[in-house]
Amino acid sequence: MLRFSLAFAALSGLVIASGFYGCSQPTTSNGPAAGAPSTTPATAPNGHDEGHADHDHGGHDHGSMEEMKAGLAKLSESDRAAATKQHVCPVSGDMLGKMGAPIKVTVGDQDVWVCCEACQEPLTTDPEKYLAKLEHADHDDHAEHDHDE
Repeated sequence: MLRFSLAFAALSGLVIASGFYGCSQPTTSNGPAAGAPSTTPATAPNGHDEGHADHDHGGHDHGSMEEMKAGLAKLSESDRAAATKQHVCPVSGDMLGKMGAPIKVTVGDQDVWVCCEACQEPLTTDPEKYLAKLEHADHDDHAEHDHDE
């Protein structure tokens, strides 16, 4: 009987531990597939890594671009053009469209695209922070060529 109790306790512990692990996965309907490994640090708000918004976009692999195009295809032509121009979510730094259709949020008089519902609140709570990231990224995109040519 003692063996059965110990086995039951161990099994219960594993079930509870796996439940907590599953709770750390994104819950949005347009998020990554369940069970997909998370590469973001636990300290980032909403499970996003805000620190990589300034990364080099040339490093995206072909699969990422295909995922982006598939997500953006769900938008109207004008929205798709705007989201493509913005390219990344200012909150998470993820490519827009990789998690499904991005979400348009109006901040002041500017439309800003975020990758998922979880990124809406940080954007609306501290818009200056995230608008500055977009402005910085826009300047970086043009740093390699001369506008006078």
